[in-house]
Amino acid sequence: MDIKKVGVVGCGLMGAGIVQTVAQAGYTTIVRELDKDLLEKGLGRISAFLDKGVEKGKLTPSKRDATWECINGTTELSDLADCDLVIEVIFEDLNAKQELFRELDRICREGTIFASNTSSLSITEMASVTGRPEKVAGLHYFFPSVINQLLEIVTTEQTEPEVVESLLVFARTTGKIPIIAMDAPGFAVNRYFVPWLNEAVRMLDEGWADIPTIDKIACDRFNIGMGPFALMNATGIPIAYHCTVSFKETKGEFYGAATGLTAQLEAGKPWDLEGEVDDTTNGEIGERLMGVVFGIAAQLVEEGVASIEDIERGALIGLRWPRGPFGMMNNLGVDRALELVGQVVDFNPSFSVPSLLQQQATSGQPWTIKDLKVEMKDNIATITMS
Repeated sequence: MDIKKVGVVGCGLMGAGIVQTVAQAGYTTIVRELDKDLLEKGLGRISAFLDKGVEKGKLTPSKRDATWECINGTTELSDLADCDLVIEVIFEDLNAKQELFRELDRICREGTIFASNTSSLSITEMASVTGRPEKVAGLHYFFPSVINQLLEIVTTEQTEPEVVESLLVFARTTGKIPIIAMDAPGFAVNRYFVPWLNEAVRMLDEGWADIPTIDKIACDRFNIGMGPFALMNATGIPIAYHCTVSFKETKGEFYGAATGLTAQLEAGKPWDLEGEVDDTTNGEIGERLMGVVFGIAAQLVEEGVASIEDIERGALIGLRWPRGPFGMMNNLGVDRALELVGQVVDFNPSFSVPSLLQQQATSGQPWTIKDLKVEMKDNIATITMS
């Protein structure tokens, strides 16, 4: 099932990046927007991205021109009829995505694969409105999609193995490092990453510390460059909020939006990151954030959503963390990791300690992780696995 011609529906910031990524790999790429103004804006964004790539020496002028030659814009959905793969990148609303898939199912040829870039919505429910659920999957790109090499391939119980194999080839051909996740809320990365963001807001709500202090402690504990509040400002508070709404519906109260997150969304402004860091604040903030990540990562493996190795790859490549959840647990000690998850349960009784984590702690052994070595150079990840 060769993929040669790709359609992309939606040319906002994320959609434009996906179009550029696909076209740079030499695929004939058709991007559809609702009207000419939106289409021109989206194509202008891609053109600016390409020009900037030339200015920075990331692209040669000939590569820029060849990429642009691969891109065709349209306002007609029917122009995607003979695509081998169509990726939807419209706003996060299940009904809207289902309606789009109904239309695509009617228009596109029988063998066309449909993929959604959703970060939290059910692929199974999208597939259910089509006559080809076996050819529907998730392709979850990470921001910025031109640079970030991670690509989650999300499969349902009905997705054909041949479709998964085609998407794996497509991912690698476009310069991405794929991981595979079953269709479950948040997939393999956002399932713990969004609650990590949300827990930071909960601690702000509860008066544990102010924003600069929580961000600084998170950066120090996870050895990262941006804390949860800075990250929400960069990626968009609405994305985090809508994920919490979706997660709560399917996974329970613990995943629901913190009061402050809802208020910040309604205020329509970014978090205020200014202020002095309180160096007297103890390490419990970092421990609580780690406990959330550890507990949910173990849940993901227990539920069969993703492998330990793919969860690690997701953190190392997609989030640019120097260690993934299981690597962090091994470094800290699984017994201690279990204690931190237990403390999260004390603060959030609707959460529970995964049986798999309890069993691992009882065994006295670290998690078994196939050796993953990730080297980053010029935003390119090289993974060695043994």
